[in-house]
Amino acid sequence: MSKDLLADWKTSKFILVKNILTDTSHVIVLSDIKFWAEHYTELQDWCKKQNAKVEGMTVSINTDKTLTLFILRWS
Repeated sequence: MSKDLLADWKTSKFILVKNILTDTSHVIVLSDIKFWAEHYTELQDWCKKQNAKVEGMTVSINTDKTLTLFILRWS
C-alpha cells in the first residue's frame, strides 16, 4: 500500500508553503476549496485590514505577526 503524499492537503483548510520561489515572507495555499468559497469575502476583508493579499487560492503575507494572526483566525 502506498502512502498518500497529499493527505495533509486533503484535511487542512490551508497549507503554509516554504517561500523559496517568492519574494514575500509567507505564502499560504487555500486547500479546502469548499470552505474558502463560503468565506472568500470574509477572507478578502480580513486581508485588507491586515495588509495581506489574496491571489486566487493563495494568500501572501509579509510579516510573521500577520502570519500568526492568520493561523489563529482561520484554524
